Formats: sequence, C-alpha cells, structure tokens
Amino acid sequence: MTDDTTGIPLDPEEYETESRWITWKDRFAKPRPVAEEPPAEPFQSPRAFREWAVEAARGLLDVQFHRPATRTLLPLAYMLGLAGAVAVPVALVVLMWQISAVLGVLTLLIGIPLGLTIAAVVRLLLEFLVNASRLATRVEHISELADDLFQALSDVAEPVNQLSEDVRAVQFWRFRKRGPKSS
Repeated sequence: MTDDTTGIPLDPEEYETESRWITWKDRFAKPRPVAEEPPAEPFQSPRAFREWAVEAARGLLDVQFHRPATRTLLPLAYMLGLAGAVAVPVALVVLMWQISAVLGVLTLLIGIPLGLTIAAVVRLLLEFLVNASRLATRVEHISELADDLFQALSDVAEPVNQLSEDVRAVQFWRFRKRGPKSS
C-alpha cells in the first residue's frame, strides 16, 4: 500500500480539492494503465540480439526469481521447441531406417505430422504461459485497487461510527409512553 499524503499542504486553505473524497472518486474513475513488460524482439538487429541475450542470461541466473523473465526467454524457448519438433522425428526416422527400410519409410510418413504436432503443442504451451503471466499482472493490479478501496472504506468507517454513536445519544425521536388518558 502506498502513502498518498506526501505533497499535501498542511494548511487547509491551500487544498486544491474540496474534500478528500473527490480524490478517491477521481482515483477510481480513471483506470490506471497496467504496466506490461514489452515483448522481446531479439531479431531486429545485432544490437537488439545482444541486449536480449544479456537480459536472457540475467533472467536465467536469477535464482531468487526477483525479476520476471517469461517474456524475455519466450523466443529462446520457442526456438528450442521448434528445434525439438524437427529433431525428434528426424531421430526416429534415422533409428527406424537403421532397423529396416520399410520401418524408416513408415516413420517418415508419421514423422511429418508428429513434428507439426510437437511444434503446435510448444506454441500453445508458450501462449498459455504468456497469458498466465498477463493474468498475474492484472490480478496484482486488482489487488492494489482492492487495498486502496479497503483503506478508503476504513477512513469512512470511523466517522460514520462516531456519527452513529452521536445520533443514538440524542434520541429526540423517541417519545415517552403516556399513560391512558383520563377524562
């Protein structure tokens, strides 16, 4: 939770807003943009590749998980997944070809759809990972908003409770019970 009182003048005549409730109203009326990590673009230029490689190495060497490396390592993971999608069918074809030419041809026919399937699964898993990362960012933003709202409601609850106690103490609306009228 952040302290939003820094920079507020102490003299009430210097306040720019009519009351502090306007600031809360303005805070919740304008949605704050969620800071999203920019996508890694390592193949735009050699300099971009070097910067990406340094960020990827930092992300891999961060054993305490202080910095998010999901978006940075995504191109590397996808390239390795595509290499695996090609290498697995080729290795199977070579292995089966050594056993028998007929098995090699059959494995070749099965290997092409297998490679495409592996590539599709890698792509889907990585897109799921990116979406989960984006969702986590949004949840964190919503959590911050909830903390701010809780603080605002806590600030309102105390004066309302005091007012309720004051109103109960007055009791001007209750009339005494009168006895039956005697005529």
